[in-house]
Amino acid sequence: MPAFAKRWGFAPGSALLEQALTHRSAAPHPHSNERLEFLGDALLNVYVARLLMDALPDAAEGTLTLARASVVDRETQADAAQVLGVPELLRLDPGGQKMGLAQQTRLLSGAYEALVGALYQEAGEAVALAFVEATLAEPLQAVIQNPATKHPKSRLQEALQAQGRKKPEYRALDSGPQQEPVTVEVLCEGTLLGTGTGRALRAAERAAALDALAHLTDTPPGRML
Repeated sequence: MPAFAKRWGFAPGSALLEQALTHRSAAPHPHSNERLEFLGDALLNVYVARLLMDALPDAAEGTLTLARASVVDRETQADAAQVLGVPELLRLDPGGQKMGLAQQTRLLSGAYEALVGALYQEAGEAVALAFVEATLAEPLQAVIQNPATKHPKSRLQEALQAQGRKKPEYRALDSGPQQEPVTVEVLCEGTLLGTGTGRALRAAERAAALDALAHLTDTPPGRML
């Protein structure tokens, strides 16, 4: 944790950093990260809105709203938390640790929001904004390039439903050591639609969905696993 604190602007031994990484199962209110999560959620909406307005000066309000929703999204925040190494730092009760709850989207996105809130409280707005801009750089850039685009996984599901097909399924392949990129396949009714690689599971799923969308109309019906 000292390296994490130094990298992102927390003071050594920061009580706020420790609180941001403490789930309610490991500490009673008000010592868990819930209040910081509440603050971080509000700040994220403001910061992402500011970044999008600066990057898209001619975009209409509706386009900006859709773009912000794509970035201020549980899966996107959980992706960022994964890349930051939050699962290894998150404090849970012993039962939660055994069940692997540190990998849950809801817990990871909550911890990410709590980190934003903690940085704002400890180091101020400029540092908190820089953290958001750095850790959400990839999804921000993607949505700036295509501001009216929904999350790729949502778009793929809608495209399949329009064809009367079932929901897509995502399958992670063996990626070797933990720090290596994750590779994911997306399938529908046994048909392989696409593959993707990312630094975290959800990023790989997003990449697989984009690959599937790019090839959806050209997928041979006999390409079965």
